[in-house]
Formats: sequence, structure tokens, C-alpha cells
Amino acid sequence: MALNMNISRNKKKLWIGFIFISIVFVFLRLKTLPHLLMWDEAWNILSLRAFLSNAKADPFYWGYFFHPPLYMFFAQLFAPFQAGFDVRLEVLSLSFSYAALLTTYLLSARLGGWRYAWLSGILLSLMPVSIGYDTWIKRDGLASALCYLSMLLLLRRQLFWCAVALSFSLLSKESAIFFIFAVIPMLFLLKEKTVIKKIVVMYATVLIVTSWWYIFFSTLTKTAVKIFIQAAGHNAIWIKSPFYYFGKLLPDMGIAILFFFIIGICYLSYLAVRKKQPRWGVPLIIVLSIYIPSSFFIAGKSPWLCLSARPALAMVAGGGALLLIKMVKKLKLLVLVLFISFLCAIYTGFTFSYPRYHMATYPNGWPGANSSKALAFYLNENMQDDDRLMITEFAYWKTSVCAVFYYYWKKHPVLIINGRQKAENVIKEIINNKISWFVIADSPDQQFNFHPLVNNIKNSVLGKPYTVGWSYVWNTRALWLNDSKQADAEKKKQL
Repeated sequence: MALNMNISRNKKKLWIGFIFISIVFVFLRLKTLPHLLMWDEAWNILSLRAFLSNAKADPFYWGYFFHPPLYMFFAQLFAPFQAGFDVRLEVLSLSFSYAALLTTYLLSARLGGWRYAWLSGILLSLMPVSIGYDTWIKRDGLASALCYLSMLLLLRRQLFWCAVALSFSLLSKESAIFFIFAVIPMLFLLKEKTVIKKIVVMYATVLIVTSWWYIFFSTLTKTAVKIFIQAAGHNAIWIKSPFYYFGKLLPDMGIAILFFFIIGICYLSYLAVRKKQPRWGVPLIIVLSIYIPSSFFIAGKSPWLCLSARPALAMVAGGGALLLIKMVKKLKLLVLVLFISFLCAIYTGFTFSYPRYHMATYPNGWPGANSSKALAFYLNENMQDDDRLMITEFAYWKTSVCAVFYYYWKKHPVLIINGRQKAENVIKEIINNKISWFVIADSPDQQFNFHPLVNNIKNSVLGKPYTVGWSYVWNTRALWLNDSKQADAEKKKQL
């Protein structure tokens, strides 16, 4: 009877704690709504709209097949062609991130009880990388929720359903592959019998459920070598340092949670190896399964490649906080250390700045998105309905189109030209195509900018441009109108 009462009290503490953590979690993320859309977010919206419209000529149509479809299946239920779709998708991503919080909380409770679940949950709620990405219009929240659900099912020895959850996580985002890697050491760690047979059965289940997408539909399957292994050409992602993600832990976690994380690595390793409590090795295996391949085997890197590690990072940090709490009775000075550390973590979470975080972790992308949005808004305000736009490829994205610009721009189709041609050729294009606005989408990167063309255009009949963000803008209507008038006058003389 007493045992049942203790279990009941623990469950009550567990769910009371989750309610409090949920309030903190949602409050801190609501402050990021709505936000400036980054390239990938705008690209996701445009590719979904193009796919639903069957607009195969749209440059974003085939982007729909670049990533798995499960997130887009839910996204299309939120009125994709109506105003405010971006905010609705931000809320959808927040809902999936909240589901990831729930599965992480339950997994933590399974590993170490309600105290450990409390600590893991609150640290995940306060972590800057979680606040910064939980409302992004990306697939990571959904994939993470399913990945950590699969780990929970693995601990419960429900291996078939674990494989099913892993399959759906792979149909959410490719980064779930890290958890496929994590299954093998976990089965050995948990001392499962006939491990090889179970691995084969689980992998076969995953293959059966997901192969239809990766073999027949996914365009990423065909370009993964170019992006992640060779990292060459225009598809390459720019980060080269193998230790990039480890260095990024400080801005991602904040100094206090990183302090708990370092202690947690030692403590969980001690519990798993020396104390022979293998379950405590689960968060460490997840972290290693994500950070080792992404750092040392994947050549192309992006700031968001390791987002599925966020809950595991919080769980390891929760282990560090748990150790310090246990040691308070022996060393009273730790009360002050704990108080200052938690105060610092709370301060970091509640003073989180969405622009400042993304400017620090995505230094080219954030100002690039700002520049693209400013250009789109300027043209929306100044272009007439029948005006035609000609624009160079976007130097700061190193690509011919910009998803952020196309998302915020509300006018007609655009003519794209090579920004490295001569000024006189540009002027001929403007006249021949009756272009009313000409834009050079410049870049602060001297290696990819169009300054020579800008200077040549300035010295031509077009004269001095407007500057909007990183772009140079000319109103060219008068140029071809005058040319047309002269041509009409010549025709009249001939008649």
C-alpha cells in the first residue's frame, strides 16, 4: 500500500512539474512569433505551394521532393494559400517541438525519475538553441518528437514500435539517421539477447516503411554525396571546420547549461560504466551518434544539422545538475554554485533575443534574409502592376533565386540575368524586354559581389541607384519609354 502511494505521489510530482515546464516552454517561444523567415523556411512554403499548384515550371516545385513529406502533409492542412500561412506553420512547428519536449520528459522520467525529468525539461525549455529553432518552419521538431519516442519505446523493449517510430522520423527528416546509428550501441548497452537478429529485424522494418520515398521520390538521395560527402560546387554548405558543432555548444546552450552539460558527461559516464547502470548511457549515446558523424564524416555542414540533439543535450545537462543537487548535503558551498548557475540559465532563457542568436549562429543568412525582405517590400511599394523586373542572381546566397525574396515579393514573374556581363548588354536587355526595374543583388563578400557592374551601371545612362539592404535598385521605365518614343518618331518620319 505504501509503495503504491509513493508511486502515485511521484506521478503527481511528475505531471505537476510538466505543467510548470510547459508554461515556461511555451511562453519563451511565443515571443519568437511571428519572425523573419530565413531561406529554408521561405523555401518550404514556396515548394509546398508550387507542389499543390502542380506548377512544375516554378523554380521551387522540385524542392518539395528534397526532404521527406510527413511535415508537409500536416502543413498543407493549414490553408497554404491564405494570408498568415507563415505564422500558422510557426505554430505547427512549435506544436511538434512541444511534443518533443513531452517525449524527452517521459524518456528522462524512465531513466531517472521525476527529479531528473524536471531538470531535463526545464533546461531544454531555457536552452537558446531550442528557443531559437522551435518555431522555425522546418521538420526538426516533428522528427525529434518521433526520434525520442523511439528511444522511449526501445527502453520499454517494444522494438517493433521503436522501428516504426524511427521509420516515421526518417519520413520527417533525414537527420533521424543518427538515431538509426544509436540503436546498435543501445541494444548492446541494455544487454538485449540476440542483438544482431533484432538489429536486422528493426532495420528491415525501417527499410520497408521508408524505401518508397528515398528510392523513388527523394531528390536528396541523388544529391547527398555532392552535398554531404564532397561538399563541392554550388550545393556545398559553407562550414568546413570539423569542430564547428562543438564550438557552437556555448551559444546554443548558454554558459550555465554548458557547465551542467560538462559535469553531466562525467556523471552519466560514471553511472553507466562504474555503477553498472547502463540506462544512463542513453543520452550520451544519442549525443555521440549525432555529433561524431556530423563533425567528422559529413563534409557539408549547416547550423541546424544537429538540432535533433537538443533534447539529449538537455538530458546530459540535467544529469550534471542532478549530481550537484545530490552533493549539496556533503558540500554546502554547492548551494551557491547551483543558485548562481540556475539563475544564469533562467536569465539566458528569459533575455533570449531571436535576431541576436541567429545573427551569431547564422552570420550570413540572417542579414541576407533581412536584405531580401527589405528589397521585396521596397519593390512591392513602388512597382506598378504592369511593371517588369530584371534582377541579377543573388550573390549572398550564391544562387539565381532567393526564397526569402520570392516569398515576400507580391508582383509578377521576374527576369534573371547573369550579374557579370557588361553594362551595355544590361541596358540592351532592359530596352528589349521593357524592364521597369533593374536590381543588382549584391553581397558583402568581395569574392562574390558585383561591384564592377554596379560601378559601370552608375556611369551609364541609368545613373545612381537606390540602395536597399545589400541590393542596388534602378527605376528603368523612362529608359525604354524614351527609346520607344524615339522609335515611334522615326517610324512616323519614314511614313
